Amino acid sequence: MSDHHGKCRLCEAIGPLCRSHIVPELAYAPIKNDKGQVYSVGQTVKKIQTGYFERLLCQRCEQLFSGWESQFKKVWMDTIPPSFGHLNTRPHKDMLEVAIDNYTLFKLFHLSILWRAALSSNFKLDRNISLGRYDRQIARMLLAGDPGQPGDFPFFASLNLDDQKAPVPVVAPLAQGIGRFEGHRYYLMTYAYCDWIFIIANPGTPWMARIESHFRSTNTFLLASTPNAQSKGFNLWADIFSKLRTKW
Repeated sequence: MSDHHGKCRLCEAIGPLCRSHIVPELAYAPIKNDKGQVYSVGQTVKKIQTGYFERLLCQRCEQLFSGWESQFKKVWMDTIPPSFGHLNTRPHKDMLEVAIDNYTLFKLFHLSILWRAALSSNFKLDRNISLGRYDRQIARMLLAGDPGQPGDFPFFASLNLDDQKAPVPVVAPLAQGIGRFEGHRYYLMTYAYCDWIFIIANPGTPWMARIESHFRSTNTFLLASTPNAQSKGFNLWADIFSKLRTKW
């Protein structure tokens, strides 16, 4: 059997497998040079023509993810540059409340990236990172287009800005947080101008459920807006979450 044939990691059908990008190419576009190349940093630094991919998905499942990626490109990647000042936002203390078209599609897009990264061989800082028993549960949610109940596998983001408050395009692999947050494992990734944090909780805490219910009913999302010089470590996230708990 060809190396390009095997079991689709999403639907588990046997057949040809696509070159599945872990983080979609849309996130690499802002960091490509004039020859369409990006720098890959490993044991050596080299120029490559495309972002990291693995043979993970069949054509049908690849197209499923592609639809969510197209929607995200329209409402996010095509809206943020060159600054975030013209985003449809509302100040929310040290958070920005951002309008999006469809929160369900927005969540499914990000869950698909978390799921792909956790499954990948090399797009994670620790090869032992795994979603464990949640792997197939999230796969079923993705296949069904089901974002779960409010608070299931919640995620949050912090916008990366330079000293001129322009968004910074960076792509970085999946990392596992140290310890646990409110008893749950958490992961961090960087793409699409933001640091994203995913809480592996099902169900989530009551305040996480309340805030996602708000997102769904209003089609909005909260972005942390912190100074560029401030650390994006988990101490910052714990402070952000503490404020969110108080409000929600």
